[in-house]
Amino acid sequence: MLKLRAGFLATVMACTLGFATLNSCNRPETEVGLGYAEADLLGLSQTDTLTLRCRTVREDSLQADNLSTAVLGRMYHPDFGWHTGGFVTQFRLSAPDIDFGSNPQVDSVYLSLRYTGDSYGQLSSQTIEVYELEDSLQYDSTYYSNHAFAHMAEDLADPMFQPIPLNPNEVLYFGNDTVSPQARIYLNDAFGQKLLEAGTEVYDSNESWNNFFRGLHIAPNPMLGGEGAVGIDLISGLSYMRLHYHNDEDTLYYDYIINPLSARSNLFSHEWQGAFQALSEPFVDEVDHPLLGVFSGAGLKTQITLPHLATWKDTIGSNSAIHKAELWLPVDQDHNNAHYPIPNQLFILTENELGEPISTPDQSSIGLNINGNYDAEERAYRFNISQTMQRMLNGTLDSDLLYVVSSRAGISFQGVAIEGPLAQEVDSIPRNARLVVTWSE
Repeated sequence: MLKLRAGFLATVMACTLGFATLNSCNRPETEVGLGYAEADLLGLSQTDTLTLRCRTVREDSLQADNLSTAVLGRMYHPDFGWHTGGFVTQFRLSAPDIDFGSNPQVDSVYLSLRYTGDSYGQLSSQTIEVYELEDSLQYDSTYYSNHAFAHMAEDLADPMFQPIPLNPNEVLYFGNDTVSPQARIYLNDAFGQKLLEAGTEVYDSNESWNNFFRGLHIAPNPMLGGEGAVGIDLISGLSYMRLHYHNDEDTLYYDYIINPLSARSNLFSHEWQGAFQALSEPFVDEVDHPLLGVFSGAGLKTQITLPHLATWKDTIGSNSAIHKAELWLPVDQDHNNAHYPIPNQLFILTENELGEPISTPDQSSIGLNINGNYDAEERAYRFNISQTMQRMLNGTLDSDLLYVVSSRAGISFQGVAIEGPLAQEVDSIPRNARLVVTWSE
């Protein structure tokens, strides 16, 4: 522990501006964020030696329904392994009461999936499978990323147009047509004819349509090569299924739209390698390794506990109060590859009394800067957990577990390797995961 000298007053004031002077550990945490008298600065103490117990934990699943973006493809990350993303979705009628005319015949039917512009890993063409769902999706139901959606046995994707280029920067050519970058997946004509021959009552409303056609399961075949994953837009209405047809009078097309009212859910699976390989075994939930991992797509999170917090509270006294608690998580630079960008931001969660993930008190407070952004100069993520620390000392937090998770957990494939608590200094600069706490007695 280190007693601050008066010469550090300006620095301490900058570090602690906006945090409360609390008269005891049992003082209400809502007062964190208030100012305190300058004379109190002389009584501040600071430590960065609190013991942290850190583990990398596998996410069993993540709520993944009705998100704005899907991830499509099978991506390889050299530090984490293979990651597969797909999704299920309903389609909405672009207009009800469609009349396909006399003797309608299919010309082609395909999925046009608009890219968000996000991509993950090294991109190449992949075989994308498309299956019709057996059961209806419900917009107000909760679906998780590991849910097994029952589907028909037939792959509707036309093998003549496989594999599918997955590249947001690549213009596509179909015959004499040039189209903007998109994932275009042609389906077989028999499926298109089925849509044309559905009774007119099917097209009376979206409800009757979704009772007839329950949606599609869209995902890469992991056994047929290719790699890389892309973001797919699910809310703009610019991702759709288009049916080209002709009748006795004309040649036309009709669109079935994916929009915000379409029930949908993202699907993820992972094959871990390197420091995290053991997590591929279903009976292994966590690994104790000097390197810590966070990976999105319902992948990995880092669990943090303070096993000696009660002893430390006895040491500093029951009337002590937290002014600032900042968690530092340095990034392992040996595993920071520019071809696989790390997340711009991470979040810290805790648990409620039911063991469900919830925001920390700092995250829930109005006006507090919780940070969590990657600091390129410090090469670390930094988090303000001052109120969380105060409530831990007060004994008013439901759980003493903290979890570090990705900020885009359900819509991306990004990972970061973090230095653990035992990492050594580099050029006299600490590179270990640590908690820096400033308090007063």
